[in-house]
Amino acid sequence: MMLSLNSFVILSLIAAVGYLGTKWAFQKNTEIENRRRGAAKLAASLTSYGLVRIPQFLIDYSVGDYSGMAEKMKRLAEMFLEGETTVITELDGVYERVLSEKLRTEAGRALVASKLADAKQAGDVSTVQDAPVASV
Repeated sequence: MMLSLNSFVILSLIAAVGYLGTKWAFQKNTEIENRRRGAAKLAASLTSYGLVRIPQFLIDYSVGDYSGMAEKMKRLAEMFLEGETTVITELDGVYERVLSEKLRTEAGRALVASKLADAKQAGDVSTVQDAPVASV
């Protein structure tokens, strides 16, 4: 059995379209996997800085748990609607954790010291030796 030129061209086109379609599908899959890896890394980083709720949302995305994401998004919206106390509480934890991380390195301590020097106002106590003595 011999293939006619038309049949050969059609089979070649089908093979080429199949190859390109498969290549495109694998490329899209890799992009999705890379986004999910990035979300997992970001979640770990945010967790190390003390955030709790946003990393949970990102972890759900990284494993493809879209119903969990929807639930976390709902809880996150509720947190913002509850008032500023809940948000401030979470951000205070983040602030403490970031400050602790900054104070661990020499560059971080220099940054904090420069910020304190910039914020110093007349009459502020700069060291323990400059502190006012309580009269008895």
